[in-house]
Amino acid sequence: MLLSDASFVIVDVETTGLSAVNNRITEIGLVRLERGKITESYESLINPEQYISPFITQHTGITNAMVYNKPKFADVLPDIKSFFDKSGSPIFVGHNVKFDHGFVVESFNRVGQHFQPASPSDLLCTCRLARKLLPKLRSKSLANVQAYFGIKNARQHRALGDAEATAKILGQFIGMADELEIETLEDFLRLQFAKNNYSRRKSTRELSLREKVRTLPHRPGVYTMTSADGTVLYVGKSKNLHDRVGSYFSESNTAGTKLARMMRAVCDITYEETGSELSALLLESKKIKEFNPRFNSMDRLYKPQSFLRLSLDEAFPQLTFSREPAQDGGEYFGPFKSRDAAEALLEILNRAFKLRKCGEKFRIGLDVQPCIYRDIKLCDAPCALLQSKDEYAAEVKRLQEFLAAGDEGILAHVEDMMTSAADRLDFEEAQFFKVRLLELKRVLGSGERPSASISSNDFVILNPLVGEASACQECEIYFVRFGQLMKQMVLGAGHIAIAEQWFARQLRLYYGPTSSIPTTAGRPEIDEMRILTRWVEQKREKGSRIVYIEENWERSVTKLVGELRSIFGGNAPIEESQSLPNTNSAKREKRLKLKPMKA
Repeated sequence: MLLSDASFVIVDVETTGLSAVNNRITEIGLVRLERGKITESYESLINPEQYISPFITQHTGITNAMVYNKPKFADVLPDIKSFFDKSGSPIFVGHNVKFDHGFVVESFNRVGQHFQPASPSDLLCTCRLARKLLPKLRSKSLANVQAYFGIKNARQHRALGDAEATAKILGQFIGMADELEIETLEDFLRLQFAKNNYSRRKSTRELSLREKVRTLPHRPGVYTMTSADGTVLYVGKSKNLHDRVGSYFSESNTAGTKLARMMRAVCDITYEETGSELSALLLESKKIKEFNPRFNSMDRLYKPQSFLRLSLDEAFPQLTFSREPAQDGGEYFGPFKSRDAAEALLEILNRAFKLRKCGEKFRIGLDVQPCIYRDIKLCDAPCALLQSKDEYAAEVKRLQEFLAAGDEGILAHVEDMMTSAADRLDFEEAQFFKVRLLELKRVLGSGERPSASISSNDFVILNPLVGEASACQECEIYFVRFGQLMKQMVLGAGHIAIAEQWFARQLRLYYGPTSSIPTTAGRPEIDEMRILTRWVEQKREKGSRIVYIEENWERSVTKLVGELRSIFGGNAPIEESQSLPNTNSAKREKRLKLKPMKA
């Protein structure tokens, strides 16, 4: 099983003592972690039917009075079993997992039940992982590991507070495992027992590479690892080349992992410095597609993307799920973060808008018998001429306006639908929208796209490049058309004087009525689209400025110039004689021309 598909249940218990046989649980906290996010939690105080000593009360804050009228373990057992059963076969996680697992197993045994969900091979200890992944951290206690990652826990030594903190720590460790090229759950579980490389003797080759790594800059860039015959083994990116590449030679890298096997084959490391993390992300993506390195996981790189397609090439359009956009007359919406997001939204749209659901069998005529969707009021049967083409077109326009609201607008619309259904006393419909709203909030996140439509996904990214003096003298400009990168350049503070003229020329070229439309998007283009979309969603923390191009692109020129002036502090020097960079210069790498993926 891939690590990204695994489900974890993080458990923390507070008890009357240290012995699972002689002592009892006073509080239990459960947290579910899926795809790196907390999706559900549960907590309950439990009457231990046993005296809680003042020492334990001082440690946990749980008193005998607090648990006196609380349920016994047998009473909360159905809730605990249900929580585990929802994940199928989850991994049982704890910080010092043997302690928490031991108490849960013994508590089940006392009431004549057998604890099924976790065998010893399905236990994951974040304390053990901390020993492997954070070797320089002196103490691996929960409080120390929390502090290392900057995780705040207002309810220290309470079950749910500690379980949530452990879940966040596990999320950090999963990210670190990704950097170690650990892709499967099995390898991740083995990591907690892997041996460190402290006593391994270093070869001349490794010592030479270590010396080379010490000269790498503390700047963003892309690094390439090659074998003795020049074969590219791995391509990676980093915000700090020196620290990232240096981490490959850390003594904590454990034997038996994919990373350890790769480092035994590496004979040379080269790098290419970029202006920013975004440039590094895009360059890394291109290089991986070009060289197809052995140790880069292509399946992980080409993450499945999800779109919704509105078939505007038909007289009566329908909305369907699609893996990739194409120039086929349809309008595409996305990319969404996951298939779950696209399908949850599709289910809402099918319920809220009366578009036909029948596929290739769609036929129009007075002799056509309407299907069940007419009976349940999800379609007005244009096939039987019970709905005119103009009426159907009006419904399609409503749908387009809904999706044009973008991620945040979609959530607001669904919330309005839920409220309207409740006002009509249609509580079943309101509950449907409530459940789907929670699902969409989980899978859509907090994106700020003004429109989910690719044909409206036109914007310019202005990404400040801050130098060592912390003063911005250069700015990366990315022109994005239909979600795809069309052009990338760097402007200096001295270009302000001619920026308006230059922006007008670029917008006319890429967003004007005669501009070319990007070719069919295959897996490489969709991956680039994913990188740009994710960057836009995180623009606040990344410090970038995003200007969305209006239908009348001339209006966007003023916004772009204003943002550029703001980036340079409003006091950028004006040098009339300075010309803009030559985009055809040999010093700047040309974008790779990637062919669309065949169906």
